[in-house]
This record gives sequence, C-alpha cells and structure tokens, in this order.
Amino acid sequence: MEILKAENITKTYRANDVVVRAVDHISFTAEPGDLSVILGKSGSGKSTLLHVLGGIEKPDSGEVFINGKALYRLKEAERARVRSEYVGFVFQNFNLIDELTVLENIRLPSDIRGNRYDLSFEERILSVLEMTPRLDFYPAQLSGGERQRAAIARALLMKPQIVLADEPTGNLDSQTGRQFMQLVERSNRELGQTFVIVTHDHAWVEIAKNVYAISDGHLGEHHE
Repeated sequence: MEILKAENITKTYRANDVVVRAVDHISFTAEPGDLSVILGKSGSGKSTLLHVLGGIEKPDSGEVFINGKALYRLKEAERARVRSEYVGFVFQNFNLIDELTVLENIRLPSDIRGNRYDLSFEERILSVLEMTPRLDFYPAQLSGGERQRAAIARALLMKPQIVLADEPTGNLDSQTGRQFMQLVERSNRELGQTFVIVTHDHAWVEIAKNVYAISDGHLGEHHE
C-alpha cells in the first residue's frame, strides 16, 4: 500500500482579485522507501503542494492519504497527531523557536511526544551536519545555512516514516549540500524512510528514485 497518496488535489489563492491555482488537480503516490524529487521554479506551486501533502494546508478539493488515513476527513487535532506520528518536515523558513537553543530546538519533537533521545543517532546526524559546536547557540546567532542544518537535524532525529523537505539545500554551501544528500540517501536506504523533496536544485536527480516536474500547479514527469 502507498504510504503517501494524493488524489486530484487542488489549492487556489486570491491575490488582488486574481485567482492563482497553486496546485491544479494533482495526483501523486509514494511507496514506502521511495525517494521522490519534484523540480520546479519559484512560484511553480511546489511549496504549496508539499504543505497539502503533509496536512498543513487543506486543499480546496481532493484528498491526501497517509498510511491509508484520509487526512482532510479528520478533525484538526487528529490530523496533527497523524502528522506528528508519520511525517518530518524540513521547512524553507526553518521554523526554529528563537527562545530555544539549537539542541532544545532539535529535541523539541521528542520532548512533545515524551520520547527518549537516541543519543548515538543524534550524535551521528549532528556530526554529519557539522552542528555539534553550535548546540548551545540560539537561532539568531546562526547563519542561514546553520539554521537550515538545525531544521534538517530536527526533522531526521524523529526517524519519521515520511520526510517532506522544501528546498533543503537552498541555504547550504555546496559541500554541506552534498553531505546532506548523502545523509538522505543513507537514511532512505538504511531506515527505509520515504522522502519527498521539492527543489529547484537538479543535483538531487542523481540520487532520486522518482523525478517529477511542477509548473503552474501541474505535476508531470521530468524530462532532461
């Protein structure tokens, strides 16, 4: 069974009396262990699509299923529980809490759910992302790339079945970006995590199992 499935989803916005169809009748599926990359330029609808897939933005029509559960037929509290149980997000704007240190930020999902910390896994992730020296820093003391790496660590440390990432290498230098891609590939292979990555960075094609393109809210196959 598909771990993630979208059926004919549509999402529109109104901007200055103009209706913008950010997601236009998109259907999408991801099997357990897939590594799917959706390529698109800024304004193509890729961030909106990711938010709908993850249960953050309710579509105007259509439905999204996570492990067979219809997200938008659920009440918000139940939808949030499903999201917390199955999905890890890497947001483009980081969504770090200013009053918490890096370590407190990345451990927050575990604290909320009352989970024990997997210290060896935490150490490995932080080492790969080169964030160990910054654990006592606050977000305002970090560069954009460091904030991105903290957000990545927070998402991966919960070992979610599904990771949804919005331009995860957009604020990283090329070396750290390559290291993160290797980490994604390893997590996908060793933990069986399902990744859906929306990006304009074609370097992701090298490790993707499935590659799509989105333009003007329409999703299709990617052609070189």
